[in-house]
Amino acid sequence: MDFTTTRKKLLPILEKAERLRKRYRFFKIGSALFIVIILLGSTSLPMVLYTNNATYLKWMTKLSEANSWFSFQTFMVLYWIPFFVFLTTSQRYKNKYKKVEREILKTLLTKMAPGFAFNENLQITSKEIEASKLITNYLQVATTKSHTQHKVHNLNFGLLSGKIGDTSIKIGDVKILNQSLYGSYLMYIPFFTHFLLFSTYLRPWLSKKHSLEQTGSSFLGMFAIMDFNKKFNGTTIVLPDRFEKKVGYFAKTIQQLNLNRDSLVNLEDPEFEKEFVVYSNDQVEARYILTPSLMQRITNLKRKVNKSIMLSFKENKLYMGVQHPHGFFSLNESKNLTTSNAIELFYEDISAAMDIVEDLNLNTKIWAQ
Repeated sequence: MDFTTTRKKLLPILEKAERLRKRYRFFKIGSALFIVIILLGSTSLPMVLYTNNATYLKWMTKLSEANSWFSFQTFMVLYWIPFFVFLTTSQRYKNKYKKVEREILKTLLTKMAPGFAFNENLQITSKEIEASKLITNYLQVATTKSHTQHKVHNLNFGLLSGKIGDTSIKIGDVKILNQSLYGSYLMYIPFFTHFLLFSTYLRPWLSKKHSLEQTGSSFLGMFAIMDFNKKFNGTTIVLPDRFEKKVGYFAKTIQQLNLNRDSLVNLEDPEFEKEFVVYSNDQVEARYILTPSLMQRITNLKRKVNKSIMLSFKENKLYMGVQHPHGFFSLNESKNLTTSNAIELFYEDISAAMDIVEDLNLNTKIWAQ
């Protein structure tokens, strides 16, 4: 792809998008800071009560006095008014920016994937995400059978679909809020809710591998559904192994304690085992699916994209999720659109997604019905 020519043709709309991006970014960061302040206050309050309850009661007594209470009310007004202004302004500029960004992306995708159809108004559905079993379902407090509720919700839109050889594939932009935890028994564990708030809302500010776009989400990135070249009946899940490199021998013990998954599958590929952990409801079928060749291809794919990936094999389909800190069908919001390599990075992400079929050799029909 000729990026120089493409950038010249898109320069007017890129300049317009850049002006909107700067304003949106400013108000978005501002509103996020207000949220961090209130979260830090709410999470630290239980610790203060636990360690120094007497001092807290004296402070609250002083606040109850007329003069002190007035100053406290003033502080709250000074907090909530600018927070509301930043929040609403951020949303207004977001709508304007995303509208222009979609025009840019549709132009780029026409050049990058001419044989594919892109629909900005479609999405990977909650039903499809739940069917993949890639998102952990927590133990739920009992509800009425008549009340059905999805445990995951996709906030992002955009669907790229088509065929590569004989393999159908659809690729979506996904931002998942996992609401299954709220209202579950786990919320009754002391300080667990505070840990959850810290992990969900504060971690993006402290980690280089996370971005502000991930705030409040459990997964952000690409989600693909494609035909698999073998027939099977069970479900096999391949997840990133977060314990093997850290605790070594004890990793298997920890993984076996995962009550939300099927049985742990031990495989014979040491390189694959270092990167992934496998769960399945059929040990024989898991080994039938994950041949030495496929395990090597999955390991190479993970190294190629250099991002956290997860896969599931279910109902003759391959589901794949790849974490993208800034989203998938979007340009990196932290980069200047006219001077940076934002377009090149978007091209690399799309190319890597389109190459999955070839990287995993899915067009080779190994076994027919």
